[in-house]
Amino acid sequence: MSRQQLFSAFFFAVFLFLLVQVYALFSLFLVPLIWAVIFVLTFYPLFTLLLTWCQGRRNLSSLLMTVLVVLLVAVPVFLFTSVLTSEALALYQRTLEATQSGELQQFLASWRETYLGQLWQKWGPQIAAFDIDVPGLALQGANAASQFIAGQATGIARNLFVFLFDFLIMSFSLFFLFRDGEGLYITLRDLIPMEPEHKDQVFQRFYETVSAVVQGVVATAVAQGALVGLAFWGLGVPFSLFFAFAAALASFQPIGGAAVIWLPCVFYLGLAGSWGKALILLGYGVLAISGADNILKPLIIGGRTKLPTIFLFFGMLGGLEAYGFLGIFLGPVVLATIVAFVNIYREEYTHQVAEL
Repeated sequence: MSRQQLFSAFFFAVFLFLLVQVYALFSLFLVPLIWAVIFVLTFYPLFTLLLTWCQGRRNLSSLLMTVLVVLLVAVPVFLFTSVLTSEALALYQRTLEATQSGELQQFLASWRETYLGQLWQKWGPQIAAFDIDVPGLALQGANAASQFIAGQATGIARNLFVFLFDFLIMSFSLFFLFRDGEGLYITLRDLIPMEPEHKDQVFQRFYETVSAVVQGVVATAVAQGALVGLAFWGLGVPFSLFFAFAAALASFQPIGGAAVIWLPCVFYLGLAGSWGKALILLGYGVLAISGADNILKPLIIGGRTKLPTIFLFFGMLGGLEAYGFLGIFLGPVVLATIVAFVNIYREEYTHQVAEL
């Protein structure tokens, strides 16, 4: 080994060791830092416009933009959390009272008087061989759901300090990323050993994917939450505001989405004998609520990232499993970055392989 090779090996070994140590130092703050980067990339066009209005004063522009983003994030989050927690506890108390007073058991037993119950009585002798206790199963499901809601509310209170800590770190980082983010981007870009046009292609795909996923997911959540709340309020379903917020939260999930909120209500209305309302909600849910997800996400995310819908679905689902809630945004970013590298490889290296 030559002297130059020895120095190179030593340099990269120490450099790798230092990178591991830097990761250990920043691992506690990694999640809020990633969220800060996501918000900066999403709102950077607005920051550029604000910077022009402030005549290039980056400190003032960064401060104003940070306050704006914090308000846009903090107000809906705290409103969402407070309403969801209070409504969930009220729903839990109502379910508990109905269970203890026997009201829930009477409701579940009254289903035999409905059209569905009459069908059950008609085919009961054949089905009885399977020993299925539908009212008992429904009661167990209601108890499990109420206990789950109470457990989630307790978990939110227990993790409040962690949430506030992460939110503070994210808010603190926003100012410096808005102010110094362009310089950090140029430094990182210069360190990558690729052709300039390839760097532009990769970073452009990264930026487009982040902003498109954030806008698509948030727009879908708001739309589905509003549609569910409007439908439940119009049909007289209790706790419509709670279910609207729950549907918005559920819409972030790649599988099921808001359907896990409105579809059980269809069965609830059917058991209550309101078949007209149940059919209206079923049609409305399939066409309007689920249609919003099927239209907005492919239109906003797929149209800008140029990723097939099936890739987006598995990217979000796999990201959710790998990185938690943050993976809903990181999964498509990873896929889009890989597509950019594949395109570079196809443009630069496939002809060389063919010549060999």
